[in-house]
Amino acid sequence: MQQKEATMQIQPRPDGGKSIVIQKDDGTVQRIELSNTGDVITSTVQGEAATVTVPPVPSAARRKALPDGLVEMMGIIFGAVTVMSLGTPLVKAWARRFERRHEVQQNAQIEQRLAAIEQAIETVAVEVERISEGQRFTTKLLADKVQPEMERVR
Repeated sequence: MQQKEATMQIQPRPDGGKSIVIQKDDGTVQRIELSNTGDVITSTVQGEAATVTVPPVPSAARRKALPDGLVEMMGIIFGAVTVMSLGTPLVKAWARRFERRHEVQQNAQIEQRLAAIEQAIETVAVEVERISEGQRFTTKLLADKVQPEMERVR
């Protein structure tokens, strides 16, 4: 019995890659498609009964993919920055509104106190005017009483 040897053919592809066709001595044919960078695109095995497609081996570009969890972490960081940049002005506005509410209450109390002080000053002014009138009247009476006595002295 003679053994057949496996044969291999390398054929160029239009996209710059290569196709490798291997015919094994048991009658199966394996076809491997390579990209222009040397990465495996597909690998198929054809036998007498069926065709099996083998998934491609991860390429060097896929091996350089982002570490696990990096995308989620970047999403959390982006979300936190967004919340802080939008939330800070909102919190400041709420704080100013809260402070103004207390200012309005304090202004109302100050206005009440000023009104009471103004009323007290007006009352004092009226009393001072009364005292002034009383003093003028007393001075006039004393001046009228003194004049007849002054005339006797002359």
